[in-house]
Amino acid sequence: MKYSIITLLLSVFTLSGFAQSSNATVQGKVLKNVPQEKVFVQTNESLLFSGEYLRYKLYCLEAQGRRLTNISKIAYVALVDQDGESVFTHKIRLADGAGYGDFFVPTSIPTGSYKLLGYSQWMQNFGTDSFFQSDIHIINPYQPVPESYLAAEPDSIQVAPLTPAPRVLEVPMTSTEVGVKLSLDKNELGAREKLMVRIDADNSESKNGNYSISIRKLEDLGAPKKMSATEFTKRYLNGGSNSGINSQKVDLPELRGEVISGTIIDKETKTPIQDVRVSISLPGDRYLFKVASTNESGRFRFLFDQEYSNVTGALQILADNWDAYEIVMDEALKKYVGIQVDDFKISRAMEDYILQKSIQNQIENGFGEVKSDSVIPASHEQPYYRKFTVNYNLDDYTRFNTIEETIIEVVDQLSVRRLQNGDRAFEIRPEEGFTDLALFPMVFVDGLFIKKHEDFMDFSAKKIQNIEFSRDKVILGPHVFQGVLHFKTIEGGFYNDFFTPHIVNVDLFKPQVRKEHFRQTYNTSDLKNRVPDFRHQLLWEPDLDLSSGSEEIVLYTSDVHGTYQLILEGFSSIGNPVSVKREFTVK
Repeated sequence: MKYSIITLLLSVFTLSGFAQSSNATVQGKVLKNVPQEKVFVQTNESLLFSGEYLRYKLYCLEAQGRRLTNISKIAYVALVDQDGESVFTHKIRLADGAGYGDFFVPTSIPTGSYKLLGYSQWMQNFGTDSFFQSDIHIINPYQPVPESYLAAEPDSIQVAPLTPAPRVLEVPMTSTEVGVKLSLDKNELGAREKLMVRIDADNSESKNGNYSISIRKLEDLGAPKKMSATEFTKRYLNGGSNSGINSQKVDLPELRGEVISGTIIDKETKTPIQDVRVSISLPGDRYLFKVASTNESGRFRFLFDQEYSNVTGALQILADNWDAYEIVMDEALKKYVGIQVDDFKISRAMEDYILQKSIQNQIENGFGEVKSDSVIPASHEQPYYRKFTVNYNLDDYTRFNTIEETIIEVVDQLSVRRLQNGDRAFEIRPEEGFTDLALFPMVFVDGLFIKKHEDFMDFSAKKIQNIEFSRDKVILGPHVFQGVLHFKTIEGGFYNDFFTPHIVNVDLFKPQVRKEHFRQTYNTSDLKNRVPDFRHQLLWEPDLDLSSGSEEIVLYTSDVHGTYQLILEGFSSIGNPVSVKREFTVK
């Protein structure tokens, strides 16, 4: 049943792209059979100060099957204020139904109550009530506290200091029901002392599950309660019906990867335009290129099923009358309706603790360069249009001033011809047969697609390092090209300085990057080094691998004394929730 639903969904994408009314009856039947999705988000903390990181792991599950989804490949996390306005919205690329990200809390965000939301595009059809929601409190000591968050002063002049309630350390959870056992080699430690954490999976379902683990100091101020995976499963994974879905206007699940979309409208009439081809190129050494055509609503969509590192994209309308049209890109949601935040109060008794922690955070951020996370480079398979059969390194030949001279004197099977309007265009001779004068090659310069070749013809050939091309026809989306031609400049940043009015540069709403998170280590010789250590977050591992059956994690405590909590959350391969907690003290 699962695979037939995915096959039908692919047909919906192919036939309409955006659930057009002509196919509404068929699409309605298909969409009503698509499983609902539910999202669970584990966070490292629910009470944060300016200068700290909100770290999260998102799990997207099928509500009926209770397993990590293979439907949506993209999910979203948003932090919203009491008015439903977005503080941030992140796009998360899902691998096996899970993904992660983080957000550095800046000093521009005021003290207040916020709501963290998690959802997929498919879930948007069922309203914000279907979203994952959890309370987040933020304290910003660098701005005046809004009066609504100030506790009323007691009548007495004396204010009792804030004293945390005594805590009882939790015993290990080794129940075979959860399938994961967790043990610590110590329950009490000193500053900068080594701690060994051992995690064991009891069965194959647990070994092949998806987990995240966080170790963080418990806040003395009290923080909003965080939902566990076990509680989430009981409350939200109870099926659901798509009977109320409107097939005339529906957000389809991002089934095959990330979608970048928008609308092309007529500049004068502001009406959408159908059957207009538009391209997007993500320039650079590992450039990507897509072509799409607008539907009857003027909508276009580009599908990116691979990672990329670009932050901007170059859009071009592939029509001679391109200047008659305007591109309007879809944006992330900025306003969420029906969101209610809880309330909290800050009293004068909290002043000393807030001051102390703020100083610790400032010191930690001051040494951030030596404690930073490292970004995992984006990786993807080389697309077929980047596989060239001919390569000319111009340093091996006599250098000419112009591109046209260089092609005539140096490069075989490549030429420049005059068009009827007087512009020049590149021409690649096919491997077999005659040149089709109606087709042009796909031309790139440092990964930037050049629609109008004349714009590049006067570029100095002495700045070009390589000319590479392939001669076979290329079909990309609705467009056919006669070969692919790529110019690589010596400096490699052509797209940073090149300007032409028919290229629209847009900032990409790209998925969060993957990271290797920092882990502090000490040995006997550097336990007393001069770098201060005021970490409240001792460990954040959003991609815990238990496939071998067990995992040992070594970490070191910081100079911050108090009670720390270890929380392991996740789901086994058959969808069973796993929630394990342990506590220890640093004295």
